Amino acid sequence: MKVSDWLWVINDWVIPRARPLSKADSEKQQARQIEEAAESERRVEALPDEESILVGYLGECAKLLEAEDARRQSVEGRLTSVMGLSSIAATIVFGSILAQASGTLHVQRVWLRWVLALGALYLALQLCCAIIAALCGLERRGYLSSPPRDIFPSPTGEARSIHLRRQILNCLNLLSDHQSLNNAKVTQMAIAHCATRNFIWFLLFLAIVGAYGGITSSGRGDDLIETLRKNHEVQELLRGPQGPPGPKGEPCHAQPKPPLVRRHGRRP
Repeated sequence: MKVSDWLWVINDWVIPRARPLSKADSEKQQARQIEEAAESERRVEALPDEESILVGYLGECAKLLEAEDARRQSVEGRLTSVMGLSSIAATIVFGSILAQASGTLHVQRVWLRWVLALGALYLALQLCCAIIAALCGLERRGYLSSPPRDIFPSPTGEARSIHLRRQILNCLNLLSDHQSLNNAKVTQMAIAHCATRNFIWFLLFLAIVGAYGGITSSGRGDDLIETLRKNHEVQELLRGPQGPPGPKGEPCHAQPKPPLVRRHGRRP
């Protein structure tokens, strides 16, 4: 692998995106499409004029077009699922980021706090990449479609064989256009799957790091209490400033209670 290939591998783990074709590869692809269209036209022109044979080939082309339409629906369904799952996960990640920002999530260790903060940022980045790729794959595209008039022969006395050949060529042109647009949707689906894969693997990594931090910091509260008990300077600081000493009082001794005196009153 070249250095550029390794850079694109790293790019897939950071910000997944489609790798553009080089100028030579793009020209080869266009030349191949033009050559395939010309070869298809030559083979259609070489077909016999028998109506049953032409109708059979037209039916096969229509099946290929239906299969390509089913492929488009499958890709769009997967993109919709990815966007829905990514939206739910993005809500959870955004809630954790808000908890860290507001101080609701208390993490004592500094390195663990940094790992959780940067990890939440990376997860949010991957979810954004997946949602954007799904939206790009589901965006409106200009698919070619045959007008209704192509179903009928030309009013100028077009032969049946010529009409069927024209329908076959039109179906092949539609098939080539649909394939190119669906390939672009598949590329966006691959980007969304790559971002989802990065999200899952890094989420597992954060779970392992969080579990390790939770296990190793279980007795941190007891250690802190013992440190406060042994550190006299911290105890004096917590006790606060002391006032000036006052006069000592005399000890209070218990004295006997005086006897009760009954007063006898006169009766009226």
